[in-house]
Amino acid sequence: MADRSSVLLRTKMLGALIRQARLTSGKSLKETAALVGTTSGVLSSYEKGRRGISLPELELLAFHLDVPLSSLTSATRAEARKKPEFNPAVMVSLRQHFIGALLKAHRTEAGLSLRQLAKSVTIPSTRLADYEQGERPIPLAELEVLTDELGLSVKDLMDARGPVGEWQVVQEAFDDFLRLPAEIREFMRNPDHEVYLRATLRLSQLPVEKLRTVGEGLLEITL
Repeated sequence: MADRSSVLLRTKMLGALIRQARLTSGKSLKETAALVGTTSGVLSSYEKGRRGISLPELELLAFHLDVPLSSLTSATRAEARKKPEFNPAVMVSLRQHFIGALLKAHRTEAGLSLRQLAKSVTIPSTRLADYEQGERPIPLAELEVLTDELGLSVKDLMDARGPVGEWQVVQEAFDDFLRLPAEIREFMRNPDHEVYLRATLRLSQLPVEKLRTVGEGLLEITL
C-alpha cells in the first residue's frame, strides 16, 4: 500500500515531467493552462507538485503538447526516454570535422580541385579549405550549395550513428508509424499480434524462390 510520502513524491515527479514537456514544446504557462481548461496558477501548482493533476487534464495536456501519455504517467518510461548526456562543444566540433572530411572526399572523387569547387559555388577557397578541415562551421545555406554541386544532399551528411542520429531514427520511425492506416496501427499495437509481425518479417527476408514455395504450400493447405 502506498503511503502519503510516496504519493507526494509521485506528484512531484509527475509535475516535473509536465513542466519539462511544456518547456520542450515552447508553450507558455498561460497558453498551456488555457488548452486544458484551467488557470496558469493551477497549472503552476501541478508543475511544482503542490497539487495533483487529474487524468482527463493530463490526457488533454499530452494531446496538446504532442507527447505520448505514457511518457507522463510512467516515471520509469520517462527515465528510459531521457536523451544521453554529452558535451555539446565536442559534439559540434566532431560533426564539423566529419562533414568537412566527407565534402573533401566527394570533391576529390569528382576530380575537382579546391579552387575549382570554390569558384563554382562562389565561396572563397580559403574559407572552403577551413570547411573541409572542420575548422569553421558551415552555414546551412552554403552547405546546401556545396552538396548540390557534389551530387549529395544535406541528409547524406546528417548524424546517423551518434546520440542525435539515433534519436532522429526513432522520431522518423514514429512518424512512419503514424502515417499507416488506423487499422494497421491498431493491429501492430496489440502485443498478441507480435508473433504474426515477426513471421511477416522473416518471410520478407526470404529469397523469391523460397517465398514462392512457401506461398504454394499455403495454397495447398487452404484449398
